[in-house]
Amino acid sequence: MFITFILIIVVITFCAFYLNKSKKKSLGRLLIFLSIVIPTAIIYLKKGNHKSFFFDKELNKSILESFNNPERLKQINPDLLITFLEKKLKQDPEDIEGWLILARTCMISGHYQKADMHYKNALKFFPKNENILLEYSILKKNTNQTESAIKHLIKLKSLYPNNTKAREIIIEIYQNLSNKIEAEREIKELLQLKEQDGEYIKIIKKKFNLN
Repeated sequence: MFITFILIIVVITFCAFYLNKSKKKSLGRLLIFLSIVIPTAIIYLKKGNHKSFFFDKELNKSILESFNNPERLKQINPDLLITFLEKKLKQDPEDIEGWLILARTCMISGHYQKADMHYKNALKFFPKNENILLEYSILKKNTNQTESAIKHLIKLKSLYPNNTKAREIIIEIYQNLSNKIEAEREIKELLQLKEQDGEYIKIIKKKFNLN
């Protein structure tokens, strides 16, 4: 912004001096213009918040440094983080961690529509990513978009059969919908998948009230 400020002054000065037929009048107007601009600039630089000229640069630096420090990252205003990541991902849409942090931040801060949009955009670049599919499915489930949640969970299950979290969510959804047939089928598949893990089977039986 500082450069923009200087350019505006230069352009206006140029126009005041050259775009008048009379050089004397031009010189007079230039002197008047400078007598206003120079004191104003001095007052602003002394008393104004000139840090605002470098706000974006400082924000970018602060956030980039915070990515390596989770505790510091938590202290950043979510809306500033969202704005930063939206700009960054326009320039570098192949940054999968950026998409995940952006969508999660939107979801945690209650911007569910934005979270939905960013998960969807992330899937355009990473259509088979396990984390994106799972988190997007959970968002759909939590916002009562059941059909869409199941659609993404089924896709996730087919790509990653060992993802037990996805299978458990599918069972929960079918039970909530009172769809006993589909719920029992999913439970049977899950128990077969984990038949060698007795401790896990106990947890699942307790969780879903199985005999």
